[in-house]
Amino acid sequence: MHQLFSQVLGQRDLSRAGDLFSLEDTEIESCLSQALDQIKAISCSPDYLTNDNDQAVVEICITRITTAIRETGSIEQHSTALVGLWESCLEHNLTPQGENTEDTPHAKIASDITSCILQNYSCPSVMVLAVPVAVRFLQRGNRELSRNMSSYLSLAAIAKADLLAEHTEAITLSVLGGNHMLLRVLPSVYPRQPDTIHCHLGNLTAMMSQLESPEQQHLIRLIQIVAEQHPLMLSPQVPTLVSYLGDQSLTEALLGALVDVSQASPSSLVSFLPALRIVGQQCPALLGPVAKIHGAVGIISETHAHSSLVYLVSCLGSMEHSFHHTLLLEIRALTDRYPSLLGGCGKDIYRMSNSFTAIARLLGRRLEESTAMHCRSKSLALHAVRSRSINSDTGEDSEGLEPNPDNIISNTLVKLHSENQEAPPTERKLIGDGSMPVSAVLDRGVKEAEKGQSKEKDGETEEQEDADRLFIHLRDNMETIREFCRDMVRQIPIPEQCVIDDSNRGCVAKLSFSCPLKGHYCLYAKSCFNLTSRQPHLWIHIMLLHLQSKSSVALCSRDECVQRLASLWEKTQLKGAHSFPMAMTQHTTPHRKDMDSLQIQLEEVRFFDLFGYSEEEGGWLCFMCNNPEKATVVNQEGQPLIEGKLKEKQVRWKFIKRWKTRYFTLAGNQLLFRRGKSKDELDDIPIELSKVQSVKVVAKKRRDRGLPRAFEIFTDSKTYVLKAQDEKHAEEWLQCINVAVAQARERENREATTYL
Repeated sequence: MHQLFSQVLGQRDLSRAGDLFSLEDTEIESCLSQALDQIKAISCSPDYLTNDNDQAVVEICITRITTAIRETGSIEQHSTALVGLWESCLEHNLTPQGENTEDTPHAKIASDITSCILQNYSCPSVMVLAVPVAVRFLQRGNRELSRNMSSYLSLAAIAKADLLAEHTEAITLSVLGGNHMLLRVLPSVYPRQPDTIHCHLGNLTAMMSQLESPEQQHLIRLIQIVAEQHPLMLSPQVPTLVSYLGDQSLTEALLGALVDVSQASPSSLVSFLPALRIVGQQCPALLGPVAKIHGAVGIISETHAHSSLVYLVSCLGSMEHSFHHTLLLEIRALTDRYPSLLGGCGKDIYRMSNSFTAIARLLGRRLEESTAMHCRSKSLALHAVRSRSINSDTGEDSEGLEPNPDNIISNTLVKLHSENQEAPPTERKLIGDGSMPVSAVLDRGVKEAEKGQSKEKDGETEEQEDADRLFIHLRDNMETIREFCRDMVRQIPIPEQCVIDDSNRGCVAKLSFSCPLKGHYCLYAKSCFNLTSRQPHLWIHIMLLHLQSKSSVALCSRDECVQRLASLWEKTQLKGAHSFPMAMTQHTTPHRKDMDSLQIQLEEVRFFDLFGYSEEEGGWLCFMCNNPEKATVVNQEGQPLIEGKLKEKQVRWKFIKRWKTRYFTLAGNQLLFRRGKSKDELDDIPIELSKVQSVKVVAKKRRDRGLPRAFEIFTDSKTYVLKAQDEKHAEEWLQCINVAVAQARERENREATTYL
């Protein structure tokens, strides 16, 4: 072993540890495994947990060793020793105890080694040693370590999924325990261990609503693979999957999986056909998979086939040309299996593909005639009457003979194509899904398809229908909207102003909130709290609902306030978006998940530090107007708003970051802090609150890595990272600092206004 390593590790000489970085990597390359073995012996000694000197020596040496391994590319040479030290950490406590949320000494060692080992995920010899150890770390209660393992294991699943397959059970349990990042591993290991995942499939699909969008996509991918390879395993999960169809980001992928399930187990989807029809109505682009599911379910029995056929035929008459091929395939599959549905004359219908609307009308009438004939008496006399009636419609007189179905189809089609020729009304109307006769639906679809002579006139009609749609929707749901808004306004503030900004980074809503009371000490008498949101459509929706809840009559598209919101909607330029009236009537109220996302965004920007809902005023007031009894205390010169100890992130070595305790005082326009832990220590340069750009909790991903009580103060020249004693104290400091910063800005605004 190199002499300097021997001195530093053998004598625990911290004063010489930094000199290791003056050595060339090639100088120490051959002795790194020996050094790792010595570090393992030191870290396993009984007094290591209480010996700060030994811990510092080990941290510095590990940093030097892992740097040398990366620079020399010698990971395979030293992987046995490196993984050996890594595995030895599992014999010790890795979970922070009590109020101390910092990593334990052995957790720090494991964390420092993890990236050096697992970034070589494409190296088989290293992964064979590392993967079994990495999986054991997942269940050791250290979120930071677990998260790091998950990140690298996800990459390993791409390169060497077979190494992870034998650990599928542990990985799945870790996912169910909250380690959602590992969801991306499951699609890779599933083909090798399907039965293991099948055991947990119900719990996995139930997680969907708890996941962020990227994590949802990995779970969706797993569901798709299961649907393709073992669709019957998803049958018990159909109710759960259907419940997620309201989420636009999931619907298309879930429908694809449900199509596979319907082929293997059509009975599992029978009770969900009405919900799927609604999906097809709201999003015509998804009509293809909806039609395939109806076709699959229809195969079960003639009764189901009839119901599905009615739906598919009604779609054929009104949907765009691009869906006709899919619809006809499903219709033909049903009628081939149950020829009696069309009276045995279905073959000729499919040859007449030059006019889908005509085929749709003809199919509808044949369905109605078949149903009417089934309901009537089967006596020859009545049957003969029906035969003569049909023949007379086609211009033939066969003197009571049984008509040829092929002739009926051909002659009827001729009439359908003749100029200005209206088909005779049917004797009875077949009701589909308890709503409208199929013939009525088809006739309406045909008439709409035959329009087009005056595009301008059609545009005006469509616009009028949209306006009527919004009015009718709001009128019919006024009580539901009022009930929703009664609760909603207590959780989500309504913006005073909304501006849509369509930049290169996407469409965002710039929202402004102010305090309506504007008291003497108001934080927003001359200014506003500003928020940028990437959910403009959701804010516009709740603004419309709030307007309606305040009105005693239903609003319509001609109202000025509604037109302003419609103008904002048009500026969002959402890809494939519906018109404003159509979009606003798709759902009566937003989904709970969407409302939660708005509340989370408001929490992240610390809105609730500065505003609170006042039952007395029936609105959101700023902190000062909501708490007038605190205003005089907060504004008293020289009186600290809050003071106490916080830890500030410091740098001891350039490669090791430490926390240092300091004493902070928030008073007036400054955040003062001392060099030491008490009031008597010398002061550092204070933070001027007027220079503070923002105050935020540490980002979620960083918080998951061990900083649940940390927050950051951003000034125009520096960023301060501070940590409180616990989450409660962190919240107190955050609120006080945000209030003081808002007060400083308001004071500047008032002075500027007075000067002007």
